Amino acid sequence: MLFSLTAHAIQIQGAKVELPDNLPVVVYDAAQDQQDYLWLAAEFDGLLRFDGQQYLRFVPPGPRRNLSYSQVVIDQKNQLWVGTWGNGVWRLDDLRENWQQVVALPESARIQSLLLSTSQILWIGTTEGLYQLAPGSMRAELWQPLAGQRIWYLAEQDNGTIWVATSNGLYQLTSNTATASGWLPHEQFHSKEIRAVAVQGQQLLVGLQSHLYLLDLTQPEQLTQLTFGNPNTLLVESANSWLAGSIDGMFRVRLTQLGLQTELLLSAIDVRRLFRDRLGQIWLSSRNNGFLPLAPAPLRAIEPDLSKFLSPKKPHRLGPNSVTLSRWQALDKTLLQLKDGKWRELSFQAEPSVAYVRDVVEFGPYTLAATDQGLFRLYNDSYFVPVALNIKLNRFNIERLAIAADGALWLGLWQEGVIRIAAEAATQDIASWQAVQLQPELPTQDGIIDIQTDAQQRLWLLSRQGKLYQGESDKITLRWQPDNALLSGYFQCMLPDEDSLWLCSDRGLIRLSEDLTATTIWGQAEGLPDQRVIGITRTEKLIWVLTRHGVLNFKPDGSHLHLLRHRPGLDLSGVQLKGISTLVDDQIQLATSTGIWQLSQADMSAVPTAMQLHLASMRLNQQLFSVGERNRILLPKRLAELQLQFKLLTLQPHLRVQYFFRWQHQQEWTALGHDAILTLSQLNPGEHQLEVMAKAGGQTVLSKPLSLLVPIPFWQQPIGMTLLIFLSIIVLWVLYRLRIRHLEQRAQALDLIVAQRTAELELANQQLQVQSNTDSLTGLLNRRALYAAAAALQAQRNRTPMALTLVLIDIDHFKKINDVYGHDVGDTVLKTFAAYLKQRLRRQDLLARWGGEEFLLLMPQTDVQPASKLMAELRLGIKQLQIAELDMPLTATFGISAVSLHHDALDMAVKAADLALYRGKAQGRDQIVLAADSLDTNR
Repeated sequence: MLFSLTAHAIQIQGAKVELPDNLPVVVYDAAQDQQDYLWLAAEFDGLLRFDGQQYLRFVPPGPRRNLSYSQVVIDQKNQLWVGTWGNGVWRLDDLRENWQQVVALPESARIQSLLLSTSQILWIGTTEGLYQLAPGSMRAELWQPLAGQRIWYLAEQDNGTIWVATSNGLYQLTSNTATASGWLPHEQFHSKEIRAVAVQGQQLLVGLQSHLYLLDLTQPEQLTQLTFGNPNTLLVESANSWLAGSIDGMFRVRLTQLGLQTELLLSAIDVRRLFRDRLGQIWLSSRNNGFLPLAPAPLRAIEPDLSKFLSPKKPHRLGPNSVTLSRWQALDKTLLQLKDGKWRELSFQAEPSVAYVRDVVEFGPYTLAATDQGLFRLYNDSYFVPVALNIKLNRFNIERLAIAADGALWLGLWQEGVIRIAAEAATQDIASWQAVQLQPELPTQDGIIDIQTDAQQRLWLLSRQGKLYQGESDKITLRWQPDNALLSGYFQCMLPDEDSLWLCSDRGLIRLSEDLTATTIWGQAEGLPDQRVIGITRTEKLIWVLTRHGVLNFKPDGSHLHLLRHRPGLDLSGVQLKGISTLVDDQIQLATSTGIWQLSQADMSAVPTAMQLHLASMRLNQQLFSVGERNRILLPKRLAELQLQFKLLTLQPHLRVQYFFRWQHQQEWTALGHDAILTLSQLNPGEHQLEVMAKAGGQTVLSKPLSLLVPIPFWQQPIGMTLLIFLSIIVLWVLYRLRIRHLEQRAQALDLIVAQRTAELELANQQLQVQSNTDSLTGLLNRRALYAAAAALQAQRNRTPMALTLVLIDIDHFKKINDVYGHDVGDTVLKTFAAYLKQRLRRQDLLARWGGEEFLLLMPQTDVQPASKLMAELRLGIKQLQIAELDMPLTATFGISAVSLHHDALDMAVKAADLALYRGKAQGRDQIVLAADSLDTNR
């Protein structure tokens, strides 16, 4: 958006905006513009723009700051039409810059309803009648048949008919002529106050003060009635289903064989308007409860119900379910079995006791359970007893239990490899089982955590650290292992699919091609709620992925992503490892520490496919501005700070977004994190290009390129430079003529003047000599002067050997000081730091500014040990320095090295001290570190 700015003041051609102090309390209406922003008409908080997280208030010009807003609609040109309570109707243009008021409305009229018809006529329902506004006009015209009537609600039918709910009945407006319109001739509506109306095909749901009526226009004599108090708004939900908002709460109204039936969805809230956004999410505008989305229904508990086994006060260890001839559910130290339509609890007879159960399988006539205390079998259909195998193990902790395609039983163990029991053992007594232990090359702390069979009947085994093995009758073979980029973190589970293998890891979801040669990594940018994946399963059509921040599903080709929205009572932070598993009828089971739920595709919400990324707001020298859809911003010459906030409009808080930016057409993108706020300062004159990118739900969205224009000072422009040179020549010429005249007039005093100038020249030379040897900011020696002094010192040491110690001193976090507090504060820190060192050092010590925030000190006749003690005192003194502009402690790191008598001893000592300084920085800063050769000397 292009602003008109001068060098002295910011003149913005646009609406004034500000952040509201609090969340809106009374919201009467909502609309969505073409950029996907939501606009709210609030009674006390004004006209608000909502991006899903933050509100921005748009203030009209003049003394109308505290208007009470009641209605808002948006036309095809993306203009806002805003109704107020006693101040008429206003239009805010598509750039959100100019306000204009509709004329010819009574001053006392209060706007009750706005409707923009399909013919782009704006119908204005007021407390004193119905008005219409033709396209392109700003003058309202009264609809005479409804003069003086209070208009409560307006709804348009598919055929263009507009139904008007009034204080005196239901009015049918069939065209723009009064002769073709009229009151609905039904005795139930005659002279009655109609509060709301919803149209669906030929069905009208009409709300009165105390009743709801369903009228079929094809059979007007048949009227279905429901007692219902004070409806404020009605919204069609689906065929024979409506949502109704009243002063008593939010209801669902359904037409059944028994008539109209209601279901309370939300109580104790005064709902004023229901609004459906482009994604199908329904929002509630309310009185006293603000603006909020219609919460999704709670998830269904697992069926049959097992709540009697769960304590609401105690979190449980609920593992994945297992399906054999029965259905099993792990619960703390026991197992639940679904038998005869009911759950029963079976215990384990073992010492030490079982802490958790991983799997249950049927192996011939045996029902076997894998636990952290080994293998168990079901005894007498009553409880589980241990199974003793012919193998000695340090720790019999079973992570996975599986039956291979050949009928063999496989046990994946923690740190103990794999055990295989042949299929024929299923027909034998357990005492005769011959278990074979297979030892893959697993490092310490690794173990087999998942075993799965693919569609080709191949057996796959996955280790904790991501090694993938293929199991055969007498061996296991390593087939794939993660590269260095994937080694950090653990693997949790896997899912063989038709043409790929999915692996769950701490770094995301990994997809391996069927031949294990191609690897694709899914992270948060690809749609995962969290990059740590702890569960995966497959239903007939979908793959489901579990994280502790959400559940994602998608088609096997990676398309059609859906996310589980936050639900009441569902806390995924306590979800169990592999706590997601498949149920019947394309449903899945979700196990957390507080309960088990059933999920289906109906519980998921689709990830938007056409999201928009906008520059949502801008702070210029701490002043807030709104920016439209233009992509050029002219900045003032005196720019202290510019803050740009971008927003990907998803209106789905459960969809995690990552932002990136690119400056001046760079090749690489820089991460901004989850909040796209970019702060810029000290921009050079000229044009700067900025691009922002957002990744969410497997999609990449780019903002429009943004040009930031910093005015070039006049004297830097060609005409300004030419004028400056010309003026300089004139001034020099004038000065020259004045000088000549002055010399002519003072010829007799020439000798005195020459002597005086000679003395001044000598003084200037001395000053230049001093300046050439000192640092202009700190007054210390510069590097050239120090080298000269060091050379003289070394020559003296060659004649008279003496100790010499070199110290490199570096101010810690100096870049952060410059970035956070500015370069002026950084200069103050350097001068204060240098002054303190000069005060504390001896007269014979040589101190120089080595470069940037780095200082070099030469200490003649001083060994390393005394020098270290003095540096320790300096280190403590530096931390006590008080700098008014700096609210963080100042610290420094010291590197100390002895200087030998070698011909290039100074360079060698500098390198040694620099290495010591580097070690001090790496060890945490604010330290004194001796060079390696100095350590040997001190020993």
